[in-house]
Amino acid sequence: MDKYWLDAEQSIRYREEIENTAVNAAQIKAYLGESDDFVASTLSFGAVHAYVFCIDGLVKDSVVDENILSAFHEMVVFQNCKSEAKAVKLLEQGYLQHASVKKVGSLCAAIEAILSANFVIVFDACRCAFVFDIKGFSTRSIEQPESESVIKGSKDGFIEPIRMNTAIVRRHLRSHHLVIKQFELGSVSKTTVAVLYMKNIAAPALVQAVSQRLEQVDFSALVSLGQVEKAISAKQFGMLPTVMHTERADKLCANILNGKVAVLADGYPVGFVVPANLAMFMQAPEDYAAAPAYASFVRIIRYICLAVNVLLPALYIAVANFSCEILPDKLAQSIMQAKFGMPFSTFTEVVLMLIAFEILIESGLRLPNGVGQAVSIVSGLIVGDAAVSAKLASPAVVMLTAIAGITSFVLPYQSLANALRVMRFALVLAAAAGGLFALAIGVTVMIFYFNTIENFSLPFLTPFSTGGFSSWWKDTIVRRQRSGAKH
Repeated sequence: MDKYWLDAEQSIRYREEIENTAVNAAQIKAYLGESDDFVASTLSFGAVHAYVFCIDGLVKDSVVDENILSAFHEMVVFQNCKSEAKAVKLLEQGYLQHASVKKVGSLCAAIEAILSANFVIVFDACRCAFVFDIKGFSTRSIEQPESESVIKGSKDGFIEPIRMNTAIVRRHLRSHHLVIKQFELGSVSKTTVAVLYMKNIAAPALVQAVSQRLEQVDFSALVSLGQVEKAISAKQFGMLPTVMHTERADKLCANILNGKVAVLADGYPVGFVVPANLAMFMQAPEDYAAAPAYASFVRIIRYICLAVNVLLPALYIAVANFSCEILPDKLAQSIMQAKFGMPFSTFTEVVLMLIAFEILIESGLRLPNGVGQAVSIVSGLIVGDAAVSAKLASPAVVMLTAIAGITSFVLPYQSLANALRVMRFALVLAAAAGGLFALAIGVTVMIFYFNTIENFSLPFLTPFSTGGFSSWWKDTIVRRQRSGAKH
């Protein structure tokens, strides 16, 4: 059988051949000439013949024509050039003024510069090239993040070009302490990844650990944000997120000011923050735009919703099947009457309704925004009403499923809510097997599991597991008024 695919390692073997090869126009054409968007031309001035290369659509043609090419024909000093060595010397001395220009000597560096949206001039006789940073590809405008609603706060969300995203952060944090270090991930894609931190706040050990994890990444191309997240996540297997991602610049900057380290990847409108814990996932930037009393009230509501989201379905099964006597008489009678005539057990009803709820969520996510919201609402009403009317599910089960589902959307960070929804099924199984006793064991195991997770030496349950009771109220469950930090 013929191989119609090529191994990623084989596709980059050319790097070994050109790593130590001097720049040469003919070889550049050989490597890139098959692509129709590759632009190659000659540049003649005085007695010099050079070569110019770029990728169509990635550079600003007007800037190239007006600031670069025209200078070689209009400036007398270039028209009088008798050799390439003289032209190279003039460029090194800055006769052609440009904000970002550098000289490279290897064929590999020249090819990567061309593919990275630069304009390159090659002098074959001198075995060197000059790289002009004149990126000009189209980008979408800065807009409000779609996945994170903004009530009171900055509405400038991240976009795809990493340089625009670092500029947005610089606009929020105009401090000389802000440091931005860049890496290249992917042996083929060569995707730029930036690490951002405040050098006077972030722990040097944390910055070094994040940088080392990124440098140790070994894959051919960065095609998903999950690859970056996996590289800087905790090593333990688990569903709980240990890396916070956000599209909001103000949220990312607030965490940098708290000593965290942020990671941005070119081509993706999302920033990562490490390390992250439960308290961070339960906070929202709007908490600091509201009055402390109201923000504290909302945070307490979130923690209650977290508990309801995880425990309510399992608690209903445990009580209805094993410990119905602990309920008030009227409530117990109401539950029993609702279950009369139902063909399925309480456990089956709850599991089927929870699965139906997950299906509705997934269908809403995969459809366009307007259609998805309408389908989710209408389908939820129709499915719930039809299930009750057909006596396939009791009204109590439909109601508790709806409550459990709604409370999951109260959590500010949906990756945490998604993990908790999966754990909810495990507790449902425990409650069906052994009632309240098995449910208590399941909750204990879940808390123990939470406590074993850490990323960059930060336990997931900090400060609940690492500090005293007083630390729970220091801008964790209750929002404290922030004082202006002097950095």
